[in-house]
Amino acid sequence: MPRATLLLVNADAALRERVVQVLATIPRVRLQDCSEGELERSLEAQRPEVVLVAHPATAALRDRIPARLPVAVISPDATHDNEIAAMRAGVDAHFGLPDMAAPLAQWLRDQLPGPGPGTRARIPEMVAHSERMRSLDAFAERIAQTAATVFITGESGVGKEVLARQIHARSARAQGPFEAINCAALPEAMLEALLFGHAKGAFTGAIEARPGKFVQADGGTLLLDEVTEIPVHLQPKLLRVLQEREVEPLGGRRTRPVDVRVIATSNRDLREAVAEGVLREDLYYRLSVFPVRIPPLRERPEDIPSLARALLTRASQGRLVELAPEAESRLMGHDWPGNARELANVMERAATLAGERSDGRVTAESIWLDADMLEHGEGVSAAGAPSVPAASDDDIPSAPLLEQTLQTQESRVILNVLREAGGRRKEAAERLGISPRTLRYKLARLRESGIHVPRTGVV
Repeated sequence: MPRATLLLVNADAALRERVVQVLATIPRVRLQDCSEGELERSLEAQRPEVVLVAHPATAALRDRIPARLPVAVISPDATHDNEIAAMRAGVDAHFGLPDMAAPLAQWLRDQLPGPGPGTRARIPEMVAHSERMRSLDAFAERIAQTAATVFITGESGVGKEVLARQIHARSARAQGPFEAINCAALPEAMLEALLFGHAKGAFTGAIEARPGKFVQADGGTLLLDEVTEIPVHLQPKLLRVLQEREVEPLGGRRTRPVDVRVIATSNRDLREAVAEGVLREDLYYRLSVFPVRIPPLRERPEDIPSLARALLTRASQGRLVELAPEAESRLMGHDWPGNARELANVMERAATLAGERSDGRVTAESIWLDADMLEHGEGVSAAGAPSVPAASDDDIPSAPLLEQTLQTQESRVILNVLREAGGRRKEAAERLGISPRTLRYKLARLRESGIHVPRTGVV
């Protein structure tokens, strides 16, 4: 599969470096950049799938970019004024970096091309041997044959999207589109337009009508990831789409029928979300026709070795396929708060640290957990990790080990300050010297990494 091209316009060196760090988490994508004056030539020569434009040069540039291309604005911060300016410019999204790196990565994954039309979606493999997961797999096979709504819950990193894609790929809708939207990753001002679409002139800069995710998923499946993060005032509109099977775009006067199977996910306790007023009770019952809970990895330790081998093989591109007994014991002794996503990170590190082993095995010395990264961040070379050559712009490498260590340190500081503030988010943001909105995105990133974040207190 060829690499997808992302075109970056008018970015300075610091902003470009932040985009490079985001692309380190996305496979098979290459970055090209240009100035405003080179835009038309670069669009013709590079034929990008996505365009990122540095703030504030947005309004004039949107008209020069083909309407079919998704365009997002990036800036050093995520202020409300910047979001409004981006919407008025007619772009699809706005992200402040580095605070919104994870939301930008998710948005890019949603925009980049997948399998060509007419090809059956590949079913993501569920690598599991536990009785609980085999039962869940059999249940997913049965509910895939229906058109009913499914609500998948479980901790961050357990594989909710993998299960959603399995249900779609096993269903009669497998030839149709599979669209996904992360409801927690997008600024509130843009979520409604991206979900339901907007009419021409719906807001300043809306120079043409654009379909939302419901229309794009017509005939297929729509995944509403972290649906409990949808603002309460938008939930009645979502409920109406589910009940009436028709969608009304923002600023539109006519509804359009849609045939969409909805799968929702959340890492929250749904009853608690309803009790707190975060999720409307009527929407909860509409979504929970088939409620499914994926157990965390610590509740099914027998799945850890087989899943680790599969992730290791993928991370090393088949070079490493086996775990030494002491390496397997080290994995089995960990409680995996980040679940399969955390295990994938550990296996990616192992693939790097193991080097070119002829026996295809990984030893315990190559298994570095997050705590090891924090304790030995300055001793990576002493541990025998091979040096990593500098990569070109066309081949963005995986995130460096040092960067992961710094992220771990930042996470601990944030959680410590939050505990000292008694869970009060506004007070914690003031102590950290950041805005409450910035703190919100950092906490969302921690939850996605499988770290427990207290939900009490004032945001």
